[in-house]
Amino acid sequence: MRLTPFLVLLLLALWSGSYTVASVESSQPESDVWITSGIVSDLSLPDTLRGELEVKYGDLSVVKNGTLTPAQTAEAPTMVKLRGAINCIPPFALVMLDPDVPSRENPTERSKLHWMVLNVNSTRKLHEGDVAVPYRGPNPTSGSGPHRYVFLAYCQGAQRVLTSEIAPQQRSNFDLADFFKKLRAGNPFGGNFFYAENA
Repeated sequence: MRLTPFLVLLLLALWSGSYTVASVESSQPESDVWITSGIVSDLSLPDTLRGELEVKYGDLSVVKNGTLTPAQTAEAPTMVKLRGAINCIPPFALVMLDPDVPSRENPTERSKLHWMVLNVNSTRKLHEGDVAVPYRGPNPTSGSGPHRYVFLAYCQGAQRVLTSEIAPQQRSNFDLADFFKKLRAGNPFGGNFFYAENA
């Protein structure tokens, strides 16, 4: 059977239409989870993060809005990479933080910095760069409820930075807005997050 241009276009339209329906039914819009989780408002982020970070702890993948245990996340992720493309060039920065310290209901020490990697050369290896703040796994206060652990990736304005000038003196009360200014970064280009707690 010979495919005419019209038939080819019709088949493509049908295929793309069914694909769109399937993707809409399988997941919420990207921005919804970030908004309903409270992360957008609590960290003063844009409504939509353009990309999703794929994060793995060994064979375990971080599922956005999912739950992992402190034991499963005790060691640094073995992989952090961006799904998709961005409109800036290296280097990049990666942070992981907990905005729920000591608890989500009473976050008087918002946020606690768990990890900071700067001067990263590739969005496919965001965990590989200059470690400004070594990884420290989730260990929320017992009985404080679920804590959100948030990964965010940024462009560094095409400039390498000195880790000593960017890294904070302490992990608690990490000021994300101040970090933006020092890094000369715009909004994060990608992120992911999970929940963990100590009952």
